[in-house]
Amino acid sequence: MNDKQKARVEDEIMALVSELLLRRVKDPRVAGVSLTHVEASRDYSTAKILYNVIGGAPDIEDVQRGLESSRRYIRSQIARRLRLRVVPELIFRYDRSLDRAMKIEELIERIHREDGEGAERPNGEDGADE
Repeated sequence: MNDKQKARVEDEIMALVSELLLRRVKDPRVAGVSLTHVEASRDYSTAKILYNVIGGAPDIEDVQRGLESSRRYIRSQIARRLRLRVVPELIFRYDRSLDRAMKIEELIERIHREDGEGAERPNGEDGADE
């Protein structure tokens, strides 16, 4: 199997699972789930599906349980619609990279604000009364 074929299958799995979560899975725990990446093993025996929750989630474990309970249905739909020789076991993992990126962005903004406040004071004065 070449890398282009593997990437195509990963994209198809991502599109199908996204559609199923949006339109077919009725579990309220998975509302707002957005898939960020799918990585299938070389032999298609497993597919790791990374997700995030739009607007943040109060309880990621609850979302994870909702995805786990939907796993068999989603896997059966992959078998039916994608016609793969091997239907992968689905592994759902919360994607923390977006959370980390937001924290980094907040830190950068805070640094810029603090630098801007320091630049407004002449001669490095901090404005404290002596």
